[in-house]
Amino acid sequence: MEKRIFLTGADPKTRSRLIREALGEKLAWAGGFVIAAEANVRGYADGYALRPAAAAAGVEGLPSRRFLDCRSWPPERDNEVFRSFGTELLREAALYPFTVLAEIGGFETLIPQFREALEALLQSGLPIIGALKTAEEAEGWRQLFGLGERMTQQTDHLRAGFASDPGTHILDLNEVSEAEAHALLRAWAAAYT
Repeated sequence: MEKRIFLTGADPKTRSRLIREALGEKLAWAGGFVIAAEANVRGYADGYALRPAAAAAGVEGLPSRRFLDCRSWPPERDNEVFRSFGTELLREAALYPFTVLAEIGGFETLIPQFREALEALLQSGLPIIGALKTAEEAEGWRQLFGLGERMTQQTDHLRAGFASDPGTHILDLNEVSEAEAHALLRAWAAAYT
């Protein structure tokens, strides 16, 4: 079984849920990050924040940084969150037995500091479980924010690198049942966490 597994396809909520379910309590010992919706009083997401992976396991007192503010349209993005906080979370991931990266493959790929820290983490040999935006999702973000072709090049490069790496398995949730995905993720968790 490959040491790195990335979910793609389906929707971000399904990918995140499958990762949380597969890891269970072990998520509290993960490095890396998750994306969390921040709801307003009506229960609608008015922003998205970057959080340490262990926060998804209920570990309290961990910082959270909003990188997308959806209270206006188009949403306002804060690249500094990935430049500083996201990069710090990637670097600190080396201190943990395994890493969660949920989600990658969006506008954060344009931030050199984040890309460098991600590349170093990928070369570290640590087990990684994560979620990878589809090409269509990345293109939607690129159009929404009026970003150039450089984002398409960066996200395509990331996906191609994973696809050609023998140590990485890309699990397309549009091609397998949820039960099959769950079984594969549980097997990964048993082997690497």
